[in-house]
Amino acid sequence: MHLFRSQSDEAKKRLQHQLYLAQENPEPYIDISGCQISSIPSTVYSTCRVLNKEVLLLHDNWISTLEETGKLTDLIPLRVLDLHNNDIKTLPENIKHLENLQVLNLEGNKLKKLPEEIGDLHNLQTLNVKNNKIHELPKCISGLCRLRTLDISNNEITKLPVDLCMIRTLETLTLDSDHMKHPSTSICEKGTEEIMKTLCNEYGIEYQAPSNFLLNVLDTPKPMSSSWSNNSFKVRKEEVKLLETVEQYQNLADQKHRERVELEKQMCDEQIAQANLANAVGHNKQHLVESITKDQEKIEQELSEISTRKEAERLKLFAELVAVEKSADLLISQLLDINEKAKKTEHMLEIVEKERRAKDDWFVVRWEEVQNLRKRDVLVAMEKMLKESDESEILRQTFTSDREHNARRYLAEEQSTSDKQLQDILHSRDVGQKVLIHTLAQQDELQKQAFEVLQLQKDAKHQRITSEIELIEQELAELSRIERERRDLRAETEMNLLCEKRIALCSMLSQLMSEQEKRQKELSKRLLEMEEQRLDGQTDYWMVQYQRLMDSKPQQLIDQERNLEIAVVKILQKSAAEDYIPVFARHRMTIETMLQLSEDDMKQMGIYELGVRRSILNNIEDYKRHNKTTDKEQQFASCSDHSPSAPPATTDVVSPDEGLSALRRQKSVTARGLHSECAICLDQESQVLFLNCGHVCCCSKCSEPLTECPLCRAAIVQRIRLNLV
Repeated sequence: MHLFRSQSDEAKKRLQHQLYLAQENPEPYIDISGCQISSIPSTVYSTCRVLNKEVLLLHDNWISTLEETGKLTDLIPLRVLDLHNNDIKTLPENIKHLENLQVLNLEGNKLKKLPEEIGDLHNLQTLNVKNNKIHELPKCISGLCRLRTLDISNNEITKLPVDLCMIRTLETLTLDSDHMKHPSTSICEKGTEEIMKTLCNEYGIEYQAPSNFLLNVLDTPKPMSSSWSNNSFKVRKEEVKLLETVEQYQNLADQKHRERVELEKQMCDEQIAQANLANAVGHNKQHLVESITKDQEKIEQELSEISTRKEAERLKLFAELVAVEKSADLLISQLLDINEKAKKTEHMLEIVEKERRAKDDWFVVRWEEVQNLRKRDVLVAMEKMLKESDESEILRQTFTSDREHNARRYLAEEQSTSDKQLQDILHSRDVGQKVLIHTLAQQDELQKQAFEVLQLQKDAKHQRITSEIELIEQELAELSRIERERRDLRAETEMNLLCEKRIALCSMLSQLMSEQEKRQKELSKRLLEMEEQRLDGQTDYWMVQYQRLMDSKPQQLIDQERNLEIAVVKILQKSAAEDYIPVFARHRMTIETMLQLSEDDMKQMGIYELGVRRSILNNIEDYKRHNKTTDKEQQFASCSDHSPSAPPATTDVVSPDEGLSALRRQKSVTARGLHSECAICLDQESQVLFLNCGHVCCCSKCSEPLTECPLCRAAIVQRIRLNLV
C-alpha cells in the first residue's frame, strides 16, 4: 500500500553510497536504482550538469515526477535515461531540452499519453513505453528522425498514426497485434517491415529499408569517453576491417591447435603421476573414513534426538499460533459488527439529542414565563408590604416620640457598650458570609464535575470506543509476545502474517483513538456552551443539568424499564449487556419468553455481538438449572418439618457464578501471555504500546529513553501505557 510505504534503512544507505560514487567516480554514469525514493534528489541535477554525466539510472523506485526538485535543463548532457518501474503519470514539457538523449526507458509506469514536445528529441534512438496506460501515439512522434527501436506493447493503443512512416530509421516496432485496428492484426503480425510499408502506402511515399539511413544516424553521436559507455553503445565497423579480423582469427586458430596438441601430451604425463599419488592417498583415506563414520553415527543419534524434541515444540507452538490467529480474526469481525451497530445507535442518539435540545429551548421559554409571573407576584406583594410599612411607620413615630425621653437618659450609659457589641455582630456576619460564599463555590464546582463524569458514563459512544481500545491493546500485546517467540524460532512466514494483523490492529487503534479524542472534544465543547449559559445567571445550574441528564430518556421507555422483571435485568447484567435493557423493555420481554430465546431471535432484536448472545444464552441455562435446584429444595422443605434453625433461602445465588466467570476470564488472559517480560531489563512486565509498529515489549521505565522499537527498529511515534490486570 502506498499509504504505509517508507524508505528502508538499506535503501537509504544505498542512496548515500551511490551519490558519493557519482561525485568521486570518473565514469560518466549515475546509478541510484532500487533506492525507494519518491523524488529525484536535487544533487543529481547539479552533478549531471557540473560533471557532464551521460547516463542516469533511476529504475525500480517510487518517482512520480521529474521536475519536483530540479530543472531538466541541467540534464542536457544525458544520453541514457532509465526510469522503468516507477510511478510517473505525466512527462513534463521541458523534456524537449534533453537534446543529446539517445535512450529513454519508461517501461512499467502510469503514463496515459506522451507530450507533444517529445518530438523534439531528434537524437533519440530507443524509446520504450511498455506496460503503461497510453491510448494513442501523438503525431509529433514523426519528429524522432533517428529512432531505431520503439516498444509500445501492453498499452491501450489500437491505432498507429500515418506520420509514423516518416521515421525512416525504425528497425524494430513492438506492439500488441491482437488489439490493433489500424493497421490490421494480420499486417501487424508480419512484422515491422510490413507495418511501415502499409503506412508509407497510405502516406503516399516509397518505402525504403532502414539500412539506407542508418549510417547518418550512427555517425551523429560522439563516442563516449569511458570504457563503460563504449561497451554499452557499440558502433558498427566497416566491412574492410571485418575481413582483416577474420584472417587474423584463422591464423590464431591454427596456432592454438598446435599448442593444444602439446598440452595433451603434458596432461598424459601428469595423469600417470597423479594415479601413483592417488594409490598412496587411498590407504590413508580408508583409515580416516572409518574414524569419521563412527563420529558421524554419534552425531546423527544426537541430532535425531534434538530434531524430535524441536519438532514437538514446533507443533505445540503452531497450535498456539493457530488459536491466536483465530481469536484475532474473531475479534476483528466482532469489532466490525460493533462499529456498524454503533453507527446506528449514534444516529439515534443524535436524533434524541436534537429532541432534547428542542425541549431545552422550550423549557427556557417556559422558565422565562414563570419568572415573569413570579416578578408580577413579587410586585403585588411589595405594594402590599409598602402599605403595611406606612402604617407601621406611623405607629413607630408615635412610639419613638415616647421613647426619646427615656432613651436620652440611658444613651450616655449604654453608648460605649452598644458600639462594641455592634462591631462584633458585624464582624461575625462578614465571616459567615465569606464561609458561605466559599462553600457555594465548592458545591458549584463539585456539581460540575459530577455532571461531567455522569455525561461520560452516559455517553455510549465514549464507552464503546474505550472498550474497543482495551481489546485492541490486549491483542497487540499478545501479538508482540508471539512475534518475539517466532523470531527465536526464525519462522518468517508466520511472522509476516502476524505483522499484517498487527498493522491492521494498529490502524484500527489509531482510528479509535482519534474518534475518542474527537468525542471528548465534542463533550468539552458542549460543557463550555453550558458554562456560558450558566454564567447568564441561573442558580444551581450544574445540579439542574445533572438531573436533566438523568431524566434524558423518554418517559415511556423509563416506565417500560421499570416494569421489566428483575430476573431479566439480572441475567442481562450478569452477561455484561446492560446497554440492551431498553431493547428488552421495548419488546416487553418476560422471564418466560426470555427462557425460550434463540440466537436468531436475538439477531432480529438487534443484538449483533456474538459474545453477548452466547453469554446471554449461557446465563439463561444457568438460570434454568438454578430454578430446577430451587424447586427441588422447596419440595424437600415442604415435605420436612419447618425447624427454626433452618437457614432462610437467599436470593443472591448469582455471585459465585460471577466470580467464577471473572476468574476464568482472568486465567484466559494470563494464559494467552499478556504479562510478558520486558525485552530490555527482563525483570518487569511489558506495559507500553509503541506506535506505529504496535509492539508491546518494554516496561514504562525502560521505554522512556527509547526512540526506536527494540523488536523491529521502527521509529516510535507515540507511547501508550497499558493498564493490564
